[in-house]
Amino acid sequence: MTGTPWLVVSNCPVPGFDEALSPVALGSVRVHTSAWSPVPGGDGMTFAVEAAGTSVHLEPDRVRVAVSGQNTTPVYFAAEAATGRFVLGTDLPTTAAAFASLTGTAAALRDDIGVHCGPLSSVVGVERLEHLVELDLRPEGGTWQCTRTRRSELVEPPIRFHDALLAGEAQVDALRVAIADALSTEKNAGVLVSGGVDSGLVAALVAESGTPATAYTIGTEWGDEYDHAAEAARAVGLDLRRTALGADDIVAALPATVRAFGHGEPETIAIGVALTAFCRGGYAAERLLFTGYGSDLLNSGMATTDEIDGDIGAKVREAMHRTRYSSEFTWALGDGRGHRLTHPYWHPGVLDAALATDPAVKTFRGREKGHLRLAARALLPEDVAWRRKTAIHHGNGLGANLSRLIDAHTGVPGGTALVHRALLASQIATAVHDPLASLTGREAYDRAVAQVAGGSHQHLISVEGGTR
Repeated sequence: MTGTPWLVVSNCPVPGFDEALSPVALGSVRVHTSAWSPVPGGDGMTFAVEAAGTSVHLEPDRVRVAVSGQNTTPVYFAAEAATGRFVLGTDLPTTAAAFASLTGTAAALRDDIGVHCGPLSSVVGVERLEHLVELDLRPEGGTWQCTRTRRSELVEPPIRFHDALLAGEAQVDALRVAIADALSTEKNAGVLVSGGVDSGLVAALVAESGTPATAYTIGTEWGDEYDHAAEAARAVGLDLRRTALGADDIVAALPATVRAFGHGEPETIAIGVALTAFCRGGYAAERLLFTGYGSDLLNSGMATTDEIDGDIGAKVREAMHRTRYSSEFTWALGDGRGHRLTHPYWHPGVLDAALATDPAVKTFRGREKGHLRLAARALLPEDVAWRRKTAIHHGNGLGANLSRLIDAHTGVPGGTALVHRALLASQIATAVHDPLASLTGREAYDRAVAQVAGGSHQHLISVEGGTR
C-alpha cells in the first residue's frame, strides 16, 4: 500500500481500482480511498484535503470541490469531454492511472515536469485545480456537467505596520496563536530547529506554551547546523536531538517526495526530501512536528542580505504565489509515517500579519527579516536572533550535493531531473497495474537510476484498453 493516504473519485467504474479496493457508492459517485477517513458529521462525505480549507464534498450523484487560496496540497482532475466521465484525486500517480484505466489511453508525462503556476500538472490531460477554484459536478441532461467558478483573488490586507518592532511583535503574536491552534489536540510536540531566528522563534513559543516538546536538528554527511541548533534549543529550554541522515536515507526518500509534490523541480525537491527522510526514519516519537519553514518566503521573498535592495514586496508576492503550485507545504510529506507536519509561518494569521507589514521595515538595520529579528530578541539570544540566513537545503548540504550524488549514480550530467521524471513515471505505471502497490524507498530510486543510466527513462506509461 502507498504510504500517503489518497482519494480517487469517479462517476463510473474504474477497471483495476474497483477490483483492488471496493469503492463506496453514493449514487453513481464512486469513492476509492487509501486509509483516509471523511470528516465526521454532515450529509454525504467530506474529505479535508488541507487545514487551510481545501475540501472534497461527496453526495449521491454530486461532487463539489473547494480549493483554498493557499492551495498547499493538490487536487487533480481529469475529464473526458465527449462522455462526461471524470476522475478526481489527491495523488497524481493514482489519479493519472485511474483516468488512463477509465479511458483506455496512455498516461504521458509533459516535457516539463517542473512547477507550473496554473492548471497544468506533470501529466498531459490531468490538471491541478487552481487556487480559489470551486468545482461542481453532477448529472444533467443525460450526462455529467462540470460547473467551474473562481472566487475573487484574495485582497491583500492594508499595510498596518510601519514600525519594525510593532510589525515583528504582531507576527510573533500571530505565531503564538498558530502554535496554540496546532497544540490544542496534541499532548506533546517536536520542533525542527536549525539555529536561526525562524525555527528558534517557533521553538521558543512551543516551550513558552508549557507543552512537553523535543527539539530536533537534521544534518547530513554533507553538512549540519548542530552547534547553532544546540545554542537555540538551550536558550529556550528544550532538549536537542541530533539526526544524521546518510546519502542512502536521502535517496530512499526521493520517491515519496516526488510523489507528494507531483512534480520534479530539483531545488524544491531538495528542500522537501530532508523532511521526508526525517519522517520516514522514525526519529521523532511525537506526532506533531513544527518547522520554521516559510518565514524566508513571506518575510524576505527568499532574499538574502546581499539581495535586499530590490522590491521585497514583489518578491514576497511572487514567492507566495509559487507555493500554491509547488506543494512544498503539503501535509503529505509527514502523513505517510503518521506525523502531522506543521508550518506555523504558513498559518493564515501569520500570513496576514506579514502581508500587512510595510516591506521597508522588513529590511530593518540592513538585514533581511529585520523586523522579525528585532522582536525575537525578547525570546532569543541576540546571536540567534540576528544570525545570518541559511536556506534549509544549504544548511544541511543538500543544495550543493544531492544533484552531484545523483549524477554520480547515473553517470549522466543533469541526471537529477531525469531521475525525478523516471520516479514519477514508474509510480504512475505501478498504480496502473495495482493502485495499492507501494513503489517507494531505495528500490524505486535504484530502478529510476538504472532507467536514466540506460537511457530508457519513461515518457509514456501504456494502458491497454483500461484492463490489466
